[in-house]
Amino acid sequence: MRGGVLARRYVQPLFEVASEKDELERIFGDLKSLDQALSDSPDLKGYLSDPSIEKHDKKSVLEKIFADASIYTLNFMRVLIDKNRPEVLWVAYPLFRDMLNEHRGISTGVVESAVTLDDADFGEIKSALENRFASKLDLERQVNPDLLAGLRVRIGNIVLDGSVRNRLTRLKKILIGE
Repeated sequence: MRGGVLARRYVQPLFEVASEKDELERIFGDLKSLDQALSDSPDLKGYLSDPSIEKHDKKSVLEKIFADASIYTLNFMRVLIDKNRPEVLWVAYPLFRDMLNEHRGISTGVVESAVTLDDADFGEIKSALENRFASKLDLERQVNPDLLAGLRVRIGNIVLDGSVRNRLTRLKKILIGE
């Protein structure tokens, strides 16, 4: 789980309120927008991290940028600024996303391939993995040329490595007697 214990301590109550108030999708969208804004603007990240800037100024900026956000999302941001924990804002979206996926019974994972997978191939792989794990999956695609060919799949703590690189490494160990 990304973000660590401290971030989870702040994001978990937001998730619980979102669930209780039936605003999971809205708050998820708010946090996605926040994540995008922080990625697009290193200046915003620097501004929120700067201890010389007054807390009320930081909150005012966030309230202007996210004027359409849920009141719960805004309160979450205000609390983090008040508690001098702006770094939690950087990991709030992935943490919330992971909680939401867990709530929905969806496991997350990564499919690495040596070349870009087209949608049809990726769909077949996803379907096969969902059958194997008997679970809905939210998979991210990554290209990793070091694999040479084949796939490496990570879902939770499970790694399925069908890459040529892995096969060559295993063969080498067998041949040299390790």
